[in-house]
Amino acid sequence: MRHAATVTSVVTRAAASILFAGAAATTATADTTGAALPSTLTAPKVYVFPLTGQMGTDISPQLFDIIVEDIKKQKPDIVVMQLKSADKDRNDYLQNDDRMEFGMPQVEQYRDMVKKVHEELPKIPQIMWVEDSVGFATLIALGWPDLYMKSDARMSGLQGVAAMAQGWQDPDVAAKMLAAWTGIGKGILQQGGYRLELGDAMIFPEQTLSVNFDGRKVTWLLDTAGVWIVDSSKEVTAHFDATLAEDTGLADGIADSLDDLMFLLGYREFTQVESGPKLAKQYVEDWRRSMDRCVEWMADAKDVDSTVAGLGKAKTLYEKVLAAMKQFPALELRLGRMGIPSKGQLEIEIDNIKKEIQRAREAEKGNRGGGSGSGSTGRGLGGGGGLGGGKRGS
Repeated sequence: MRHAATVTSVVTRAAASILFAGAAATTATADTTGAALPSTLTAPKVYVFPLTGQMGTDISPQLFDIIVEDIKKQKPDIVVMQLKSADKDRNDYLQNDDRMEFGMPQVEQYRDMVKKVHEELPKIPQIMWVEDSVGFATLIALGWPDLYMKSDARMSGLQGVAAMAQGWQDPDVAAKMLAAWTGIGKGILQQGGYRLELGDAMIFPEQTLSVNFDGRKVTWLLDTAGVWIVDSSKEVTAHFDATLAEDTGLADGIADSLDDLMFLLGYREFTQVESGPKLAKQYVEDWRRSMDRCVEWMADAKDVDSTVAGLGKAKTLYEKVLAAMKQFPALELRLGRMGIPSKGQLEIEIDNIKKEIQRAREAEKGNRGGGSGSGSTGRGLGGGGGLGGGKRGS
């Protein structure tokens, strides 16, 4: 028993196979026991690792790099992964969800993010505390064996993992892609020590889910034959609220505040490290501010004329966007969803502009400054998503 919680986790932690993209399943031993909570401290030093916002951008490898390095510096006794990321609003009938804010389908990144914390901080006990999780965030939530939820929290939305394989016309390719992506997704659950049956039921709508109990041990079943039916529908994936998660042993307990969580872990007092929330907030503010600037720069680039000066301005604007993408990798994902080209496409276009500037200069010399025109170039890079749709006037 790792901690003094009201409900002890009963999900089996076992060795399992992880399927990587384009490869068959390979057997690996999953070490999900983690470091034990400190038993000799009455007031442990707690580091809160905020995971708030959009998966793939706000919650990204860059954020994990920043926070993990700070955790190494701060040397806390316990790390609390505080997750709040939901694609869907609680009131479905309002239809006010912003699809631009839906989580990015980057399951390989999410696998590596979870792996990074486990492997680089193996001696620090880690607790997952879910405020809300709908979408790819649930992969992160289930990457840790010690899991708590707020009383109004949700855990669902993993059907998006299977949806990543849609769009392939060749049935053999489609089947391989489905196996690859869902294998990576379920591999994250295995890092948390959860069984494949749970992953299947949360990823595939056609799967049902029930559980049997043998003392504190839970057996997940992909049917409705268990003593507790979690999901009997073949139309939707299995999903959990906090009460169901606790009753089935998926969650170790329910805590509505950090004080409540620490009490469940057996500590009446604790000291919180302040840097985690500050660093996370700063990172999100910085990359989102840069995103707004990039959108403005791309819009301005559409309106330049085809003179040397106009082409030079477009080149400068594209270079600013490219530099921003290199500074914040999340930008490329988010701007791509908005129809703005990738780093590679921008690099090609910048090179093309350089060539156009050279031709325009040669033409201006030959025409003594005339004949180059002054109309808009219509460069086709400002949000339409294509590089070939515009006329690069010269």
